[in-house]
Amino acid sequence: MLTGSGGPFRYTDVAELAAVTPAMAIAHPNWSMGPKISVDSATMMNKGLEYIEARWLFNAAREQMDVIIHPQSVIHSMVQYKDGSVIAQMGLPDMRTPIACAMAYPERVDAGVAPLDFSQVGEFTFLKPDFNRYPCLKLAMDACYSGQAATTTLNAANEIAVAAFLDHRLGFTDIARINSEVLAQANLTEPTDLAGVLELDRLARIAAQTLIQKVSL
Repeated sequence: MLTGSGGPFRYTDVAELAAVTPAMAIAHPNWSMGPKISVDSATMMNKGLEYIEARWLFNAAREQMDVIIHPQSVIHSMVQYKDGSVIAQMGLPDMRTPIACAMAYPERVDAGVAPLDFSQVGEFTFLKPDFNRYPCLKLAMDACYSGQAATTTLNAANEIAVAAFLDHRLGFTDIARINSEVLAQANLTEPTDLAGVLELDRLARIAAQTLIQKVSL
C-alpha cells in the first residue's frame, strides 16, 4: 500500500482547483521538494508513478496494490500480510531519508533526520483518493496496466504539462487534460527496444507541446 499526503489541495473544493497558481501548488504542507515534484504531489501524479514503479519492482498484481491518502506523511508505505497484520515504513517527512537509503543501500546511514517521537506525532488519518480531485493518479494507475507505451507516454506528457504550468502557460487542472488527450491520441504500440521507448517519449512531448499551444489561459 502506497501512501501520499494528498498535497496542499486535498480539502480544497474541486471547483476551485482551476484557479490554483504555481506558487500555491509548490507550497507543500509537509515536504520540502523541488517545483516539479511538488506539483506532481499536488496532482498525485507522483503517487501514480510510484504505483507504476512498485508494480514492476514487486511484480505485484492489481489486487495487491492500493493508494491511500495519509495527510500526516509519517507512514510512507505499508505491506499487509495474509494473516491480516500490517508492517508500515514510517519516519519524519524528510527527503534526506529516502536519498540516504538509495545512496547507501543495503546499509543504513545517519542522514541527519531526527528520530520519530511517537508521543509528538498525534493522530494518523487516512482517506481514499477522490479521482475527480486527482485525475492524474487515475490516469497513471490505468496506464500501468495498459503497458510500457502508455506509461512512457504519460510520463513524458506530464513533464511537458507541468513545465508549462510552472511557466504560467497552462492551468492547474489542464495538466490532467493534456495528459489524457496525449494518451488518447498516441499510437500505443508496445516498444521492443530502448529506441522504441525513446521514440514514444519524443512523440508524447511533441503532442503535449502542440496541445498546450492551443490552450489559452
